[in-house]
Amino acid sequence: MEPLFSHGSRPEPSEEGHATPPPRVYRLAVPAPREIAFSAFVGDIHLWWPDSYTGFGATTHAYVEDGIIGEESELGESQVWGEVRAEEPPSFVEFAWTLAWRPDAPTRVRVEFDADPGSGEGTRVTFTHEGWARGAEGRDQYEKYNEWPVILGRYAAYFGVPADAVETVE
Repeated sequence: MEPLFSHGSRPEPSEEGHATPPPRVYRLAVPAPREIAFSAFVGDIHLWWPDSYTGFGATTHAYVEDGIIGEESELGESQVWGEVRAEEPPSFVEFAWTLAWRPDAPTRVRVEFDADPGSGEGTRVTFTHEGWARGAEGRDQYEKYNEWPVILGRYAAYFGVPADAVETVE
């Protein structure tokens, strides 16, 4: 029997429609000490970030400076991709990620740099993108940011590692 008043009991909404997508986690190893791997990710991002994943194309200059990750065109125009939320060189950097999304709904990108137990002087890099919104917006965010293996493949190639060495963990 249906309740007669709006405040009557109603069935619980489906959890599936409100679920948060899982984190996207990728891992790769680079043949460099942590300090260099970290520095290349943050300080040399303009050398390895693919032009096709920028707003300004081939003439862009990607950067991580003054608490911002973003890009600048050759005409001096800027596009903010996010903010640095935490950083502990050479261990990790964490961003509030808003590239091509609403600035008031950031996701979280964390990049960790650990000694690679499989090699004497290499670094294992773990990249995690999470913090999706709930429901449809979260699913849209999750689907939008699905090409990290391509981007991280360019980072791997910067160290002479094959792009396909990027492992999808989750």
